[in-house]
Amino acid sequence: MDKQKLLYSAASAFAALAFSLTPAIAADASNSTTGADSDNDATVDIDNDVDIDQDNDLDVDNDIDVYVGTGGNSADKNTGSGSVKTGDASASVSLSTVGNSNSASVSLSGNGDASASNDTTGWDSDNDASVDIDNDVDVDQDNDADVDNDVDVDVDTGDNSADKNTGDGSVDTGDANASVSIETILNENEAEVDLDSGSDPSASNSNTGAESDNDATVDIDNDVDVDQDNDLDVDNDVDVDVETGDNSADKNTGDGSVDTGDADADVDISTSGNSNSATVNVPSDSEVVVENDTTGFDSDNDASVDIDNDVDVDQDNDADVDNDGDVDADTGDNSADKNTGDGDVDTGSSDVDVEVETDVNSNVLS
Repeated sequence: MDKQKLLYSAASAFAALAFSLTPAIAADASNSTTGADSDNDATVDIDNDVDIDQDNDLDVDNDIDVYVGTGGNSADKNTGSGSVKTGDASASVSLSTVGNSNSASVSLSGNGDASASNDTTGWDSDNDASVDIDNDVDVDQDNDADVDNDVDVDVDTGDNSADKNTGDGSVDTGDANASVSIETILNENEAEVDLDSGSDPSASNSNTGAESDNDATVDIDNDVDVDQDNDLDVDNDVDVDVETGDNSADKNTGDGSVDTGDADADVDISTSGNSNSATVNVPSDSEVVVENDTTGFDSDNDASVDIDNDVDVDQDNDADVDNDGDVDADTGDNSADKNTGDGDVDTGSSDVDVEVETDVNSNVLS
């Protein structure tokens, strides 16, 4: 019995990044009890700039050539009987390629309850209370994979002869089995961006003097850019030849007998990849408070809220999968001819199972 098993595995880098900015304290800016003709500014400015770039480039070339044989025997031209009996021949090839995975998690939650205020300001004062929160997140994830699997498997217990013997001629072959499994899992991007601060920013001017100029402003600017790209090129070329036949027991003075074993071939090719998943969460339940309270005579009061959410998600997949399979399982092409006695051929079964599965190019945005 001849058995051969090959296991090949290739894996590229896995890039994972988690970025979290969660201040434990609230930001508070204030001016309290200021004099006449004063110029008062209370400002909270929070600026988060996150730039993440993840790139994978994978090139895998598997070239497998397997020959397993117990056949090719002869017991010819003997004065007595000629007999050939072969053992089984089995080959198993497994190729697994897994890689090119990017995962990025960005959390800017917990900016705190940012507060800016001017309280009890004097006559003819100029009062500004402002909160400015600016979150700029740029995530770029790229995968490029080129996989070439070339598998050639030849399993043979046949091609035997017991010819031209004075006695009987007999050939009895063993089974021939071949199993090929190719799995390719590549190119996965996952990005999660959470900008939901869970805070309640506020800006206020309270108890301002006569003829004062009062501005209360909250400005929130969220700019999220997620770019996910996958390029996948997979070429599977499988050639499997399983044979127990092509035997002869011819021209014997006695009987001629051929009995072949089974020939089984099992080919499984699975390709999956090019998956993009992006989750973007911008503030939705924050309570923004902007007010000018108890302002003086002939004052100029402005209260404004400006919330700008700019989300740009680009998900691209390009896949080229080429599966080329040539499977031959043969127990036939035997002969028991021109014997003085009986001629008998008994072949085993021939079974071929080929399964090809391709699952690529998926985009999910939530």
